Amino acid sequence: MKHIKNSTNRFNTLAAATIAMVVVLFCLQGCKRYFDPPYVNEEQQDASKKRRKVLLVVIDGATGVEVKTVAPPKLTAMLANSKYSWNALADFIPSDAGNWKNIMTGVGVGKHGIVDDSFDVPPGDDGHEHDAATAWPTLIERLQASGKIRRTSAITPWPQLDDKLLIYADQSIAVTNDLAAKDTAIVKLKSISDDLVIVNFNEVNKVGQSFGFSANVPEYKDAILKTDGYIGELLDVIKGRKTYNDEEWLVIVTSTHGGTGKSFGEIANRERERNVLTLYYNPSFKTNEIIPPVALDGVKFTEGAITAKLAGSNASIYDLGLTGGYTLEFRLRIQAFGTQNSTIFFKSNSPANTNPGWWFIHNGSNGTWRFAIRRATGGSAKTVNSADLRAVPAMVVNKWYTLAARVYMEGSKRFMVIFQDGVKASAPLEITGEDITTPADLFAGWKSGFGNNSNQTVSNIRIWNTALPESKILEDACADGVNPSDPYYTNLIGYWPCNDGLSHFKNYSPLAEGKDMELTGNYIWDFLEKPTCGTAVPILPGQFALRNTDIAAQLYYWYGVTIEDRWKLDGKVFLSSFESEFIK
Repeated sequence: MKHIKNSTNRFNTLAAATIAMVVVLFCLQGCKRYFDPPYVNEEQQDASKKRRKVLLVVIDGATGVEVKTVAPPKLTAMLANSKYSWNALADFIPSDAGNWKNIMTGVGVGKHGIVDDSFDVPPGDDGHEHDAATAWPTLIERLQASGKIRRTSAITPWPQLDDKLLIYADQSIAVTNDLAAKDTAIVKLKSISDDLVIVNFNEVNKVGQSFGFSANVPEYKDAILKTDGYIGELLDVIKGRKTYNDEEWLVIVTSTHGGTGKSFGEIANRERERNVLTLYYNPSFKTNEIIPPVALDGVKFTEGAITAKLAGSNASIYDLGLTGGYTLEFRLRIQAFGTQNSTIFFKSNSPANTNPGWWFIHNGSNGTWRFAIRRATGGSAKTVNSADLRAVPAMVVNKWYTLAARVYMEGSKRFMVIFQDGVKASAPLEITGEDITTPADLFAGWKSGFGNNSNQTVSNIRIWNTALPESKILEDACADGVNPSDPYYTNLIGYWPCNDGLSHFKNYSPLAEGKDMELTGNYIWDFLEKPTCGTAVPILPGQFALRNTDIAAQLYYWYGVTIEDRWKLDGKVFLSSFESEFIK
């Protein structure tokens, strides 16, 4: 049976006036959008079931592998009843605010758009924060709207977090430091009515930025151990509650990001800086260490549906022109071949020998590909004159390859040649006099109007305004990225790692700020086998990673809240796979 919350119209005149004033002040706050939940009936707790509660502890700046090295005693003791990982994943772009947004909403930076500690979507980006159709309410708001919980408390020593994200709690409490956060949390955990308590500790992060994010740094190690002691105290308070035997507690401990040296947020160290610990504890859980696959984050381009595009008005730097050298390189993994002329990566309105530009394109399902160019129309070059190179050996599905095209000068003559996995895959073809210039867009993936698109992934795209030596192209075939120390770094005019988790492939070239390739279609960021010099490290059946976007989904599951498709969560429920351990 459900009880409807009572309401009353018996307000005295003073109370009514006070409420009206509060409403006016609230409306004057500006454009900040608050989640407007639907009216719900509050469910009466079934006396035959234990009441479910959650303690969520978020440690800013705790690198997962470093915490494992320190082996803090309280967390180590919890592992016997935990689903945990020392190699869980923070967001693609490590920032405190962005990862807190992940945790609290269940969506990643590609949707919410938060990349720095302002908690604001950067100008020119689109996190849809003010669009009612795609707003990202916090887990607090959704749980409150569900009627499944009574009260929530959130405690943090970071005022910005308290003001921007935890404000939706029934009690959002800003404190001065981690010790005060622990002491305040103890008070809240003794409350009967609080069903969700969120606690933030940030001393580990501050110490990491001052002394270094390493277990070998005494200050960092000490900060981890001190925080571990606080967590132990909180767990003792929970177990000491008079109502503990009538309750079922889920304790989640996670961190916002890792660090390298004294910093975080650099693309060159992204793998380590995304490395966090995540632990889900319940006395009934059996121990399970979740070991993630060795994988690459990527987008699968599917037939007739998904593309990445840079508008031609901003892409003239990627014309190959009439003279000079260029090198184009990228990785390709094919899930399923398409038909003749299926596009891969190109700058042309139609890679079918009828429009100017250049293109990498499949020859069909036989596993071969070609790189073609066509001169710009107009002037004396009015006839169709395209140059075409076909690569051997044939490719197969579910394997990574590195494709490259080299355009180079020999005296007054100009040639092009292609490479597969750093090895020359064709004879050179002279293209002297071909002006490869077009106002067309730059594309990766599908484009309508010609051959069916293959199901494939393109990654680690690099465009250089010089003809790289063949030895360098061979070296690049095994490279995971480009380092600023690269001797040709100043020639790098386009660099899209394609692993950002954003709504676009960000361009990291020092010469191409803002030349990002926007993703369109119903794209999904997914795990793919990580390439290793043409081979791939397989993902084993059932292997997955714990991500911070999963936390909200686990809370909804724990409280019995149905996750709706329209919420568009990135996180997935995994605790349901272990129900036999804790559902009696």
